[in-house]
Amino acid sequence: MKMMILKKDVGLSLLLLAVSLVISFSVNAVSPNGIPLFGQWDPEQGVILAGSNIPVDREVIQINDPLRAKRMVESGDYVVVDVRWQEAYVEGHIPGAVNFPLDDLWNDEQSVLKLVKPEDNILAYCAGVTCSDSHTFAEHLMEMGFLHVSVYAGGFSEWQEMSFDVATGGGQANE
Repeated sequence: MKMMILKKDVGLSLLLLAVSLVISFSVNAVSPNGIPLFGQWDPEQGVILAGSNIPVDREVIQINDPLRAKRMVESGDYVVVDVRWQEAYVEGHIPGAVNFPLDDLWNDEQSVLKLVKPEDNILAYCAGVTCSDSHTFAEHLMEMGFLHVSVYAGGFSEWQEMSFDVATGGGQANE
């Protein structure tokens, strides 16, 4: 008798688990704030990004070649934006880059308009392939109507690894 009750309890538990999984995955799939189940997890392919349930009109241009990023910076045709915290920027950044931390964009969206214009060529970067702040920053700029936004995927860590010139000091662009 005990064995039959145990089997019944296990069966009901498994049924409850299955129903719970179906409901939770269904809600997650239709929610705009759902947890992404798929994404780009290979750092060799660029910034590690979870997938999104929110469709995008345009993809951010991702620069995966550090030499190409260096040429873009040196060309002077790009506004280079470091979206890391000010403390990290002061310790070292790509020469010519301005600091505009991602949190500042959320707190004061209008300040970015003092820094860049919608028609400017923009190259954003953050710490490296494990940091998606530059992508978030770039996507938000595109939502604001900016047309030419790129992200340097390797970010500051790759820039340093390549032994490219590094600048120190400075403050935030929106001060």
